[in-house]
Parts: sequence; C-alpha cells; structure tokens
Amino acid sequence: MLNAIWVLVRARLLIARNTFWRGKVRRKIGIGLLLLLVSAAAWGLYNFTDFVVRGINSPQFATLLREAAAQDPTLNLPADVTPFLQLVPSVVLFAALIMLVFSSFSSVLSSLYLAGDIDMLLVAPVPMRAVFIVKFFDGLLPQYLLLFALLGPVLLGYGQGMDYGLFYICTALLFLLLLPLLPAGLGALLVMIVVRVIPARRARDIVSILGGLLGVGFYVITQFVPEVAPRVANVQNLETLLQLNLPLLPSAWAGRALTAAGERDLPTLLVYGGLFTLLSLVTFTGCLLVAARLYYIGWSNMAIQGGRVRPKTPKRGVEQQTRPTPRFRGAAVWGALLPDQARAVFLKDWRLFPRDLRNLQQLIFPLALAAIWTFRLVTVDDTSAAAFPGEDAQLVRTIENTGSAGIAFFVCLTLANAIAGAGIGREGRAFWLLKLAPISGLHILLGKLALAYLPFPTVGTLFLVLLAVLRGATVGSFLTGWALLLLLGLGTTCISLGLGAAFPKLDWENPQQQTTFQAGCLSILLYSFYLLLVVAAIVGLPFLGAFLVGSFGADPRLPLLLTFVGWIVGVGLTVLAVWGGLYLGIRGLDRIEL
Repeated sequence: MLNAIWVLVRARLLIARNTFWRGKVRRKIGIGLLLLLVSAAAWGLYNFTDFVVRGINSPQFATLLREAAAQDPTLNLPADVTPFLQLVPSVVLFAALIMLVFSSFSSVLSSLYLAGDIDMLLVAPVPMRAVFIVKFFDGLLPQYLLLFALLGPVLLGYGQGMDYGLFYICTALLFLLLLPLLPAGLGALLVMIVVRVIPARRARDIVSILGGLLGVGFYVITQFVPEVAPRVANVQNLETLLQLNLPLLPSAWAGRALTAAGERDLPTLLVYGGLFTLLSLVTFTGCLLVAARLYYIGWSNMAIQGGRVRPKTPKRGVEQQTRPTPRFRGAAVWGALLPDQARAVFLKDWRLFPRDLRNLQQLIFPLALAAIWTFRLVTVDDTSAAAFPGEDAQLVRTIENTGSAGIAFFVCLTLANAIAGAGIGREGRAFWLLKLAPISGLHILLGKLALAYLPFPTVGTLFLVLLAVLRGATVGSFLTGWALLLLLGLGTTCISLGLGAAFPKLDWENPQQQTTFQAGCLSILLYSFYLLLVVAAIVGLPFLGAFLVGSFGADPRLPLLLTFVGWIVGVGLTVLAVWGGLYLGIRGLDRIEL
C-alpha cells in the first residue's frame, strides 16, 4: 500500500508541476502575486499578534488595569490577565475546529466521490485504501494551506509574544498537521454513509445551501454588531470564555498542550498532547479501516445510479399538453408578452434553473441583504426632509427615493446575476441545440433578457412597495423610484447580456466560470458608466435647477423643466443601451461556429 501511495502522490506532483510550467504566463504571474499576497498577510498576522500579546503581557498594561479598577470599582477588571492569555490557543483552535467541521464534509465529498479521476483510480490495480488516503489528503490540501497561512502565524506570533521557545513552535506545527484529521475523519465517515442513501451531487448541493445559510448568518451577525456589542462586551462575559479551556473539548487539549510546551511543562504536555494526538490518529485509522468497504460500495452505487423512470401519463389533447402547469403559470403570464420562440427559450431557462440547488444558493444572500436593508431603512427616523424647507425638502425626498431605488436595484441586480447572469454562457456545450434550432439570435436574446430582467418588476416592485408602506412615502415618490428602478434594470441587463453573447464561454467545466474575462470587465465598466450618466441626468439636473433658483434667482419653473429633461435623457440612454446590447449580442451569436 505504501508503494501505491507513493506512485499516486508522485503522479499528482508531476501533474501539478506540468500544469504550472505549461500554463499561460498570465496564470503564472497571478499565482506568484497570490503567493506574495498570502505571505504578506501571514507576516502581518504574525507581527500583529506578537505586538498585541506583548502589549497585554507588559507591566504597563497591568498598571493601567489597576488604575482603572481603582478609579471605578464597578468595572470588576481582572487583576491578572495571565489566565486570559493562556486561553488564546484554546479559543483559536476551537474556532478553527468549528470551521473545519463545517467545511470538511464538502471538501471530502468532492475529493472522494466527485473528482474527475475517481473512476480510473478505483479500477486501477492499486489498493482501495491507498486511493482513499491520497484522495482524503487531496481534499484536505486547501484546509492545510489556510491553516498554515492564517492560523499558523497567529499561533507563532502568540508564542513569540509570550517568549516561548523552539519547543513551542515544533508542537504548534505538529498540532496544525493533526488538527484537520479529526473533523475530516468524521466527515469522511459521514460522507461514506450518506452517499449510500443520497446521490453524491445532490448531497453536495444540499451542503452548499447550508454553507450559504451559514455565511448569511455570519453576515447578519456582523451587521448588528454595533447594537449587540455594548451588551456582550463586558468582563462577566469575557470570563465565560474560560469555559472553552475545559478539558472536555479536543481544542482545549491542544490549547493546554501548547501552553505547556511553551512553559516546558512536560507532564501536562504528554497528557493533553497525547490525548489530542491519539484521538486524531484513531479517527483517521478508523476511517482507513472502514474505507476498504464503504468507499467502494458508495462509488459503485453512484456509478450505476440512474434516474427513476416515471410512469407514462395518458395522452391528452394538444391544448392540454401545451398548457403550462400550475407551477409555472406566473412565468407563463410574463412570457406571454414575448414572441413564441423567445417564450420557449424563457420557459426552458425558467424550468431548468431550480433543478440545480447551487443556483438557488446564490439567491440566499441578496434576499438576506434585502431584509437587512429594509430593517435599517425602517428603523431610521425619516427626519432629514423635515429639516429643509420648501424646494430643498423636495430635493431631499428625491435623493431618499433614489437611495431606496438604488438599494432595490442592487438587490435585483444580484438576483438577476444569479438567475441568468451568464446568459448564453449557461448553455455551455449544449448551445448547439439552440444554434441548430429554428430560432433567431434576437429571439434567443429576448428569452434570456426576459428571465434576467424578471427580478426588477417583481422583487424590486415588492421591495419598494414595502418600503413605501413602512416609511409612509407618497405615491409620487414611490412612482419615481419605481420608474428609476425599471429603467436602470433594463439598461444594465441588456448591456450585460449583450456582452456575454459577444464574448461567450461555452467550454466551461466549472459552473462558477461561465463568464469570460472580457465580458465580466466590460460589463462592469459599461453599465457603471451608464448608471452614472442616467442618475446624473435624473437626479443631478433637478439639483442644478434648484441651485440656480436659490443662488442666482432663476425662473422657479427651471427645476421642473430640468426634471423633465433629465427623464428624457435617461430614457434615451436606456434605449441606446438596449439597442447596443442586443446588437452586440446578435452579432456575437452569428459568429459562433459549432
């Protein structure tokens, strides 16, 4: 088995080396810059941790604590900060262990069952356990890179600040190697059991959605830090962190062993370090023993797994067959505004989108963002307009309406990118089906445009209605923001869709890489320029009119006239963006060869 492991590892190293040397110069430069950036970040973390720990551990800091406690006895400041400093390794390792538990399942699942070379490796004349070990650590490679680039400098900087020696550094490096084995081993056991029940790809999609929910949860927590921090940032809650150093947690074993290594306490190091090492190795060994059977069974089940054959439904009339099911009636109403060919493309994309749970994962963040911003806008007192009299108050309300429309636009733009952001690129290698079908390029783009533009008149309208009701906005201000939202959404969607069709990427393997570099950069630049011009015309011209009236005594009707001119300019720019985007897209589709 050891010889087979060496052969597989050597093959992986040769593939990685050849991929790097034969890659493009731009990719090599990018990898070099990334390594420099990671190295600089690691060096910065090391020095920052060293500086903070030395400052807290200094006699001057202890003197400041005593003086603060003498001035205000109610603060209950600790007289000695040494227990809190000794808690740092346990807290850091506990946080790392929690993150590894959430990420190990997905990484092990992808490396053990969803890698492209699994079929060839499992039928090769090598032991099953050798394949398991190589793929197991292959999945852990990104986690090891993150641990040594981010967690390692923190632990080493902590040891330097506490004046620990070389023995602490060696122990810290050893525990960094052992830390992923426990969560990844448990994740591998869970993966091998789950794959026998749920298809591997469906399990990956479910884990992706759970990861998206977790990320949104962290984002929500960070948004409410100013409200929550004053209630939890006190000495009493700080003392509860000492519970993380209880000898019931594996992270506490490793933390106490690191502290003991720094203080040269060999009995404590042997007890807690031995427990942590033994638990990690036993977990990995258990996975290795079970893998010989469960791993192969899970792979064979995945290889022969097929979709369930649905019973044939009795034939119905032509009208009943073409009638949309109740699930898609809302989409059919929206698609009824399109020509028949464009409606077919739109309904096809609409039905295919929810079949991949990774697409649904992209909808979590914009919806959570909309909820958070709605809460912020509702809880803020609407007193800015009341502070300005006359025409100035009207201008302030216009700016507030523009801000509400801007928030709705950002949320809808994120949803549109998730639903149909790649445009033609989402078809991939199957684009030849549309190319050979009796559908013109204009109708293909119209169908794609209808799906990409859908969030603006639906989600955006509901968002603005909710804000108008909760904030007590007038009908005129709501209509202004709504018209601005629909106008900006149409222009940016056409620009992005047209450039995506002009510079398509149809040979992608990873669904996250469906957009070319040219299309992505040009889209951002062009629709940023378009947004700047339209907002300057619709919002800036009335501002200019009010300034001329107030400062130079111009005609009081000038702001109204400039408002009308601004909307004409905005509509004209949007018409130009729609025509230009569709024209570029049609020309790009005509150039595509099968």
